[in-house]
Amino acid sequence: MRKLVLGLALVLALCILSGCKASPEATKGDYIISKEDQKILVAKNITQKDSDSKTFTELKKNNIELINYIVEDAQLYNELEIGEKVNVTPKTNDKGEYAVMQSDPPQIIAGQIERLKD
Repeated sequence: MRKLVLGLALVLALCILSGCKASPEATKGDYIISKEDQKILVAKNITQKDSDSKTFTELKKNNIELINYIVEDAQLYNELEIGEKVNVTPKTNDKGEYAVMQSDPPQIIAGQIERLKD
């Protein structure tokens, strides 16, 4: 009886501990979903799985925030990959302001692009 209780407690503990870890698929972030003409299209706050499987139209339909960032550094632009998780900070003037071009999706000049690991 004692071994059975100990065994069940061990199985329960393993289940609880393994359930505490967030799966990589569930981790949300900002992902590059396309590249064109020195711009990266970034979908905000989505999972890696959504970045791989959802189309632009599906993301837009689900009210996912989409932003075209203009990448001025040609070498960095060429190194960036679709599906990559990034943190983009807009380029600002001396007053800390940045311009948003009123297109759909909006366009912003990227100041700093941090490439993140999943």
